Amino acid sequence: MNIVYLKIERHIEVKNKEIMIEDIGKVYCDNYNLAEKIKNISFYTFNTNYHEKRTVSSMVVIQSIYEHIEEPILISSIGENDFVISYVTEEKEKKAITFLKVLFVMAVTFFGSIFAIMTYNEDVGVNGVFDKIHYIIIGSERSGAGILELTYALGIALGIIIFFNHFGKKKLTKDPTPMEIEMEKYEADICDTLIKESSRKDETIDIT
Repeated sequence: MNIVYLKIERHIEVKNKEIMIEDIGKVYCDNYNLAEKIKNISFYTFNTNYHEKRTVSSMVVIQSIYEHIEEPILISSIGENDFVISYVTEEKEKKAITFLKVLFVMAVTFFGSIFAIMTYNEDVGVNGVFDKIHYIIIGSERSGAGILELTYALGIALGIIIFFNHFGKKKLTKDPTPMEIEMEKYEADICDTLIKESSRKDETIDIT
């Protein structure tokens, strides 16, 4: 019986819709021909023309191997139990669009840094900063709230929505939100703590 060692990576980025086993990790076996045959096994196909991420269990890969290999083998998985496949289209953005995106990020970073430094020097007094900006640009004192306050409020609201990737019940993208990530970390910490506490108190359910 041939022993097949399968090492799957945690996150794989692919450009082809049809996913082969060689795309997700490494396969080792003393039988070279068998290893090559396993590498070329297709176990999943994306049905989309856009970027997509799928979480896959290693059991799906192992099942596909046993379905395609008739001779007796023993699979030893030494990689991840669950992994993520990211499908990325090969379409390239136009240079003009890429340039505008870079220019936008540079502008936000530049003016954002200026605003942060000015508010810091004013002891986080936003009104004082607005007064100075208005006087520098217009040449007169402010008489009340205006375009600066409006754009500031809209900018904060838009920044929060984009950062938390959530507006109402709708998500902007399929990626998990920062809040969901933190909740997952919190639940993982709870589980780790319960396991450690049970082990210390000898309360873990185990075979006898």
